[in-house]
Amino acid sequence: MADLPRRPPTARRLGIVVVLVMSLMVTLLARLYYVQLVDRHKPVQSAHLLHDGIIVVPAPRGLIVDARGRPLVTNTSAHVITVDRDLLQQRADKGEPVLRRLAALLGRSAVDLSKEITPCSPSVPAPCWTGEPYAPVPVAMNAPIGTVLAISEHREQFPGVAVRAVTLPSYPNGSLAAQILGYTSEITEADKKRDPDLTDSDTIGVSGLEEQYDAVLRGVDGQQIVQLNPQGYTVRMGSSTPAQHGDTLVTSIDLGLQKLAEQSLAQQIRDSRTAGNPATGGAVVILNPNTGRILAVASYPTYDPSLFISGISQSDYEHLTAPSAGTPLLNRAIAGAYAPGSTFKLITSSSLVTHHEINTYDTYQCPGSVTIDGRVKTNFDSEVLGDITLRDALGYSCDTFFYQPAANEYYRDQSRIAHHEKAHEYLQRMAAAYGVGRAPGVDLPAGEQASGSYADRETRMARWKANRAAYCAAARKGYPDVRNPKDRAYYTELARENCTDGWRYRAGDNADMSIGQGETTMSPLQLALAYSALVNGGKIWEPTLGWGVVDAQGKVVRTIAPKVRDRVPVSQKLLDYVKKSLDFSRGWAVSGAFAYMDSKYRNRIGGKTGTAEVFGKQDTSWLATWGPMYRKGGHTRARYVMVGMVEQAGTGATAAGPMLKRIWDGLLGPHPIVPGARPARVLPKVAPQVRISR
Repeated sequence: MADLPRRPPTARRLGIVVVLVMSLMVTLLARLYYVQLVDRHKPVQSAHLLHDGIIVVPAPRGLIVDARGRPLVTNTSAHVITVDRDLLQQRADKGEPVLRRLAALLGRSAVDLSKEITPCSPSVPAPCWTGEPYAPVPVAMNAPIGTVLAISEHREQFPGVAVRAVTLPSYPNGSLAAQILGYTSEITEADKKRDPDLTDSDTIGVSGLEEQYDAVLRGVDGQQIVQLNPQGYTVRMGSSTPAQHGDTLVTSIDLGLQKLAEQSLAQQIRDSRTAGNPATGGAVVILNPNTGRILAVASYPTYDPSLFISGISQSDYEHLTAPSAGTPLLNRAIAGAYAPGSTFKLITSSSLVTHHEINTYDTYQCPGSVTIDGRVKTNFDSEVLGDITLRDALGYSCDTFFYQPAANEYYRDQSRIAHHEKAHEYLQRMAAAYGVGRAPGVDLPAGEQASGSYADRETRMARWKANRAAYCAAARKGYPDVRNPKDRAYYTELARENCTDGWRYRAGDNADMSIGQGETTMSPLQLALAYSALVNGGKIWEPTLGWGVVDAQGKVVRTIAPKVRDRVPVSQKLLDYVKKSLDFSRGWAVSGAFAYMDSKYRNRIGGKTGTAEVFGKQDTSWLATWGPMYRKGGHTRARYVMVGMVEQAGTGATAAGPMLKRIWDGLLGPHPIVPGARPARVLPKVAPQVRISR
């Protein structure tokens, strides 16, 4: 029997598809017949089905208070004017007359107001409303009372317009502690991507403690359920969930000490300018060296964080960021990095003695100048002190005393390298142990704290490799934009040298580092931490500004404790030696005591001055001090460490010295601003922010 021709596979598959499509069409037609003819009431019922929408009720932010419970950031009531676009759209005139009347009250254009309340979409560009389309749109924050009264007294003219009370941050002390408190801002799209739980009605901390502890301060938003018809219009209100007030952040800042520090800093800026110095900025840091808690942070110039409430205006922002403003948003005390000058000799002395390069009892030369790498390096005013011990080298701040052993250390390391051994770089290792070159880890955003720096062979080589092409190009071009011929020649020669030999680390570099110059930089906070180690037995703290978190009922949720990050590899005997060398009771033998000669409490404090040279600018003035001193366990301790710095203000004794003296006067004078001249030791009681239901 002959084989019958087989049906092609393609035709068979096509037949299956046709059957499936016909089945779907029959099912669809049957369903349509049922809905349209059998169940005639179904379309009417579906049209009246409601669905829920959610309107977020923002939570009031928590407070920020000082170490004794006094307010630093509070909340204040403000009136917000909102427009319910749904209601306006349901009117025959689409609410246009209402918007015109409201725009006139607000001093704005009705067209702009209409755009502002229109929900954003691919066809509706900004400005537009980015929130839920059925939610009332805020069109005026912190509205003037006259506008509020006009709307309230003539409600019939403003259907769909409402006035509601909200809480906004308030800074009762103005610009006080602005850089550490930070500020808040409205939510951006980038914020939403990082945290999908954020809503348009939220505010978020964007700097300082407001950012660092945002999750604590923000609280939990509430919600109001609204029932919407299929067209998306509100029909009636549903259930609601109240917002939960944000927690209170208790800081270790002492309000009285903070005020005194800022006042003294501002006065010193004025005094230094009167004396003919630019004094472009400055900072003060006060620490409890025994706990690692920060008690005051002052930075000049400063700003008023209230400018950022409800969004800063373009003109205000341009003013804050203008070159003439002096970068007030920069926290010079923590985020600034400066050559520390002779205050760095604490670290140099620790290294030289610990590694047996000098000792504490022999004498060494303090000539007016020394020559290293063919370059002459001098003392301040080329002063000659002859043969002196480390004690007097620290007290009188002799630079040449430290130059030679630092250079000798370099030569020994070069000899090791020549024998294929690794350089010891003792000075760099000691600087790292004291915290130079890494962020202090304070509880502020990472971008708001400087790491400081120092030069060594490895980093010098890495930088040269990364920038050699730029150095060589600058050397060829010659800096034509620099007007001053002397500066232009200096920059060109420096670029030429960096092009060919920028990888070299020289003996002169080590000598410069020994007195806190060259590429050595520290923030005032880093220096305060180093001097805290001097008086607390060698502990390098990871400092904190936050002390505790208290909920809205006044209950302590948690405490925030500083951690000991490291211990300097320096003997207690040497630390005691350095403290005694810099005790202000030695009088004129300690340069920092210059401003304190007539003080009754001079015997209770010690300190080290620093005068850092900056190319093209006047000297940076430094003073690191500690006190009041007391005995514990056979060693001298101190309750406070205080560091002051003034840019372009001259020597440490003539600017930072009197600046810190005014603060010490307030602490140790007849009417101390801090009870008993002791930092607060227990968390304060914080009043509840909400009523506790019983």
